Amino acid sequence: MARRRGNNEGCIYHRKDGRWCAQVSLSGRRLTKYGKSQKECRDWIKETITKIGNGLTFRGTQVTLSEFIETWLDGKELSRRPHTVSAYRSLVRQHILPQMGVMRLQDIQPGHLKQLYLFKKEEGRGARTVQVIHMVMHAVLKQAVREGILGRNPADAVERPKVEVAERKILTEEQAQHLISATTGTRYGTLIYLALMTGMREGELLGLKWSDVDWTKGQLHVQRQLQVMKVDGSVMVPPKTKAGRRQIKLGPGTLDRLAMHREQQELQKVARGTRWEENDLIFPNTIGKPMSSRNMYEDYKHLLSENGLPDINFHALRHTSLSFLLDMGTPVNTVQQRAGHSKASVTTDTYGHSLGHSEVEAAVRIEELLTPIAVKLQSE
Repeated sequence: MARRRGNNEGCIYHRKDGRWCAQVSLSGRRLTKYGKSQKECRDWIKETITKIGNGLTFRGTQVTLSEFIETWLDGKELSRRPHTVSAYRSLVRQHILPQMGVMRLQDIQPGHLKQLYLFKKEEGRGARTVQVIHMVMHAVLKQAVREGILGRNPADAVERPKVEVAERKILTEEQAQHLISATTGTRYGTLIYLALMTGMREGELLGLKWSDVDWTKGQLHVQRQLQVMKVDGSVMVPPKTKAGRRQIKLGPGTLDRLAMHREQQELQKVARGTRWEENDLIFPNTIGKPMSSRNMYEDYKHLLSENGLPDINFHALRHTSLSFLLDMGTPVNTVQQRAGHSKASVTTDTYGHSLGHSEVEAAVRIEELLTPIAVKLQSE
């Protein structure tokens, strides 16, 4: 029989059914662990006593994933964008809680996570969805370790699901020129033109204000982006990273295009009269409010279709612009700054195919530079 121990002490005994049982007293209550070996129980006691010393309470041992993940999401409200937290909540509600919500954090093992990922795969979910589920679970359980509820993160023992990176679709030079020509003078002509000329993200373009244009220096100040919310419509948020807050140089032709766009907008203001709501936006809707990303996207797709262009998403215009720059031999650091990437490695990882093209050109140029020219000497 196991002897009584003081608070936060443990005991181990062998049961008649062959299993080992370990117990630890915490705040007058007993924590119990059944194991296949004495060592397993001894390790559990050591780990549990350490967690108690780090502040673990009895309630902490009983908290379920559903309860803890809700607290984790509330904490993210302080450090993440509203759109990101909303996406987290949707993913948790749809993919995690139905299978694991009632489980105590203490009981979650690597095998439970593997079963969850396999179930989602069999359910027909894409590899990227399963990968994001893993990322969220890893972050949640990591926080539980920090708070002393778990001694280790079970997600560390599970291999991160792999995602096959699809080949990015971009326009050819001829297709990009055709798109610019076909949309000039239309409602979205300048928006599409600026996307191809600057490589800016859709949200950054729709968040631009006229006060962001430095006409003297010929540059744009990227200071915010329009983010679409499922419930609250759209909101303006700052760039995601410090690198996202940047200045982008504009050519004379682009400045002229923006100036003409502004003149057209002034005429539109007069036509709308009191219905116009001034927000200083470069690309507002027809009455001055932030543009609907969904409506713009549908019209953009229609423009592609009626002009015989590939069915690519709007973000592909950014990829097209940055790929062209790299193909032209523009230094990676310059493209990185223009794209708003935090590291040059992000640029090279994303646009490695374009760097490959640039290297071919570099190989030809170095050959032309260093290959000796045959000189025929005239005989005397």
